[in-house]
Amino acid sequence: MLVILAAMLSAPSYADGRWFEIEILVFEQGQTGSTETLRNEELELDKYQYDNDLLTPAYLRTLNNQCDNGQISPPQRTTDVFTNSGQMQSEGCDYNNADLVNLQRLPKIPNAETQSHTASPYVLAPEQLQFKEQRQALSRKGKQLLLHTGWRFAGQSKRAAPRFRLFGGEQVATLSELPEQLTEDSLLLSPSTHYEPQWQLDGFLKVHLNHYLYITSNLVTRAIGDTDTSVSGEFSQFRRVISGEIHYFDHPQIGMLVQIRRFNH
Repeated sequence: MLVILAAMLSAPSYADGRWFEIEILVFEQGQTGSTETLRNEELELDKYQYDNDLLTPAYLRTLNNQCDNGQISPPQRTTDVFTNSGQMQSEGCDYNNADLVNLQRLPKIPNAETQSHTASPYVLAPEQLQFKEQRQALSRKGKQLLLHTGWRFAGQSKRAAPRFRLFGGEQVATLSELPEQLTEDSLLLSPSTHYEPQWQLDGFLKVHLNHYLYITSNLVTRAIGDTDTSVSGEFSQFRRVISGEIHYFDHPQIGMLVQIRRFNH
């Protein structure tokens, strides 16, 4: 028992209540013809898929707010192919996941609800973001914003820390997927097809704590005509970072500013 107790006391504590917030600003570099891959060869990238998606609910909230304010139209959905010949009709302002496939691009700044405390990670509201001067400076230089967002999270070990999905920009392609169980007749029915939009930027970003903070990311950049297996560029990083410092990640197609700050509930 004494050996076990000593080991527990000497091990770093990851459930000590420390919370952080990360802010991320991604912009286009303009080199769309580049196919450069910047990969950290030490990462086993086939094992690094996102397992937590905070942005999709924030995007949907933004779209519904814009729709309620008359900035965009309600989602267009296909009616039943047997009753209305598959015509499109407008629905109310109730955008859902399936409607993302009809978007040309995602909102640049997801409009999450302002929160100050919760037991689960959550997206920062626009007024909680601090990179406003950096965003203005990039605009003056002619750089196009892809995504400006952030979230709050508890510091965790490398094994326990979640991989948060990071995606945005224009929709460059649409992949279709059919249900696993199909009959010969069901292949003819368009409602049985699931469409998955492919975005200009997609991947994950993970932060873990081990005395220091570490960022692991794997992002892909796509151009019009790319598919999930044919991407314009890949950008993966593993970097130790210091809380409060602004870190710059560079790629021919995108640039990314990241800052992690201590947050006290």
